[in-house]
Amino acid sequence: MNEAAAYREMIQTASDAITARVEEVPADKLHARPGDGLNPVGWNYWHALRVWDLDINWLINGQDPAEDAWHRGGFSEKSGYNPDGIGMRGLGIGLGYSDAEVDALGVISYESMKEYHEQLLAETLTYLDNASDDELRRTFEALGGRGETSPAARLQHLVNHTWGHIGELSYAKGMLGMTDGTYPGS
Repeated sequence: MNEAAAYREMIQTASDAITARVEEVPADKLHARPGDGLNPVGWNYWHALRVWDLDINWLINGQDPAEDAWHRGGFSEKSGYNPDGIGMRGLGIGLGYSDAEVDALGVISYESMKEYHEQLLAETLTYLDNASDDELRRTFEALGGRGETSPAARLQHLVNHTWGHIGELSYAKGMLGMTDGTYPGS
């Protein structure tokens, strides 16, 4: 198995896992806070997708943020939520959001997030289908001038970040009284 195929498998597995945990959440609980200051399931899902978009499109593919999957897919219009200029450094990916900014995501339906997710997965798998080991090792400037990074490093971040948020959204589901259907014996 080459490196791109390994990333493909890890990303597909993480994608399947996050889908399995979110698709069973009722619409009325998707954006419900599991406690004061705790992020809803929907926020964790959306944030994981926005960071995925940052990794694959802004950083690896070098696209302008206004041309990422969210914007090319018309998701601001479809969902009724525009993340531009919000949060830390105005990145609109969920980092540095206030409670009010987290709550504003409540207009985004699961269907919109699922469609965004499917677009990101398709774009990522297409990239990996064409990525050589040399491509995965090329270096470029990291976001915020934090030195050099590579597509391989960003793909590792994408996988690790997604799994971290899978844990958080599973926790949020439990706090809202939902059992996790992915657990054996559930």
